[in-house]
Amino acid sequence: MAKYRDYPYQSVLAPYIKEYIAEKRSLGFIYDVKGYQLYRFDQYWIKNAFDDVHLTPERLEKWVCALPGESKSSQTSRIGAAKDLAIYMNTLGIQCHVPLLSVGSDQRQIHLLDKTEINELFNAVDTYVPHSINLSDYRMADEYPIMFRLYYCCGMRNNEVCSLKTSDVDLKKGIITVYGGKNNKDRLVYLPDDLCRLADMYFGLLKRTLGYEPYWFFPGRYPNKHMQKTSIDRKFREFWHMTASSKHCDKDPTPHSLRHSFVVDRINKWILEGIDINVMFIYLSKYLGHKNPDESFYYYHLAKDAFRIIRQKDTMSGDVIPEVRRR
Repeated sequence: MAKYRDYPYQSVLAPYIKEYIAEKRSLGFIYDVKGYQLYRFDQYWIKNAFDDVHLTPERLEKWVCALPGESKSSQTSRIGAAKDLAIYMNTLGIQCHVPLLSVGSDQRQIHLLDKTEINELFNAVDTYVPHSINLSDYRMADEYPIMFRLYYCCGMRNNEVCSLKTSDVDLKKGIITVYGGKNNKDRLVYLPDDLCRLADMYFGLLKRTLGYEPYWFFPGRYPNKHMQKTSIDRKFREFWHMTASSKHCDKDPTPHSLRHSFVVDRINKWILEGIDINVMFIYLSKYLGHKNPDESFYYYHLAKDAFRIIRQKDTMSGDVIPEVRRR
């Protein structure tokens, strides 16, 4: 069953926002991202001291404008949240203006990490020592090597890894069950043997450190909460800027870039082995939690000079799984 993220809506719009989100979730939508955008809209309503629920063009004027440094995708998401709420409230007989501004989308650019960049990145992750004396920082330093390998060696999404429950991970069978992934899909993720052994050692250390088996497989600073996606985004940037490759890179990669690299590396492996990738795309699509094989192929299509890059790559996890070192 999907675990939803709820926000403390407080404006006069709060009852309608809660009712709308509840309705969407009853239809099977997770609605966490839009829920967050509606929380921002709720705070916008409070900040501007609007004391009734009518969405007018004047009141929405600042909301639909791009914020400093904001991407088109983020702006579109904000506008879309207000648009959806306005349509819903109109169905309740509350006259609201429906914002129809279209700002387009950002041109997708993917930084596909090459073998050198992958090795430099994982070296930074594996040798990381926290500067603070906080014990939770040292504990989380043991979590990062496993988390980043789940992105690169298994193609998992950032939010899927962060919110893994201990009960979702079967280290004896080497299987992770992802519940309520994108498009509300459940799926199985099979761990490579070497990564499974590494994860097993990590989890044993985690239990000894905490003194109990935690609910979350990757606890955050406070063990009763899981690692936050934004924290991993920030940590990834920190690790990336420790590498020599970052000094001459026009576009910084993200944790999602490791998922892209997983797809491209996997295709490359099949090509080198002479396997029919048209057949394997069906399985790859299911493994990644995509709607169809075309969505998986889109990852490959987005890679700049895809064929040339792919042929320069070779194996995957063997280059990034370190020798097991007992503590």
